[in-house]
Amino acid sequence: MTSCHAGLLALLAAPAGERTQLLVCNDHEEVGSGSMAGARGSFLEDVVRRLATATDPGDAEAVHRAIARSVLVSADMAHGVHPTRAERHEPAHQPRLGGGPVVKLNANQAYATDAATGGWFRERCAEAGVPSQSFVMRADLPCGSTIGPLTATRLGIATVDVGMAQLAMHSCREVASALDVPLMVDALTACLAD
Repeated sequence: MTSCHAGLLALLAAPAGERTQLLVCNDHEEVGSGSMAGARGSFLEDVVRRLATATDPGDAEAVHRAIARSVLVSADMAHGVHPTRAERHEPAHQPRLGGGPVVKLNANQAYATDAATGGWFRERCAEAGVPSQSFVMRADLPCGSTIGPLTATRLGIATVDVGMAQLAMHSCREVASALDVPLMVDALTACLAD
């Protein structure tokens, strides 16, 4: 919900651009996204197809060009380094609450970030004066996933997985920093202005 809120504020704050700016808030992410409203459904693909067709009617390649020119920012939350569990993080990648958006990476593709999309997001953060952090999942520990890889696979769209650092993800007492919300809004606004 925090990322949906930040995404909506960013969309409202972003200047109108030449390209279509779009926010998708999928449902059912925590149970696998396997529904019409989930990332495994066709909703986003259908919307992109309809927008491209309306913009370039009769052009069979319009959808493919639109996807090739796009970047999807899959915004969720990120595992912040817990003071009593720091050993579960890579020593050089320990996201702090209040430290800005976190770019999430995983060697097993549980996150869709690659070098190009991670660099692109970090550039947008730098342009907006927003600090960014990295979360690299240890390869010897299990990792959950996000809608990023699902959407990237379904649409073939360049994707970066990002989030705001939090402690105790999925517990009854998740903890995050209110300082990260405006930083994420500014970062996402810069992504939409690109």
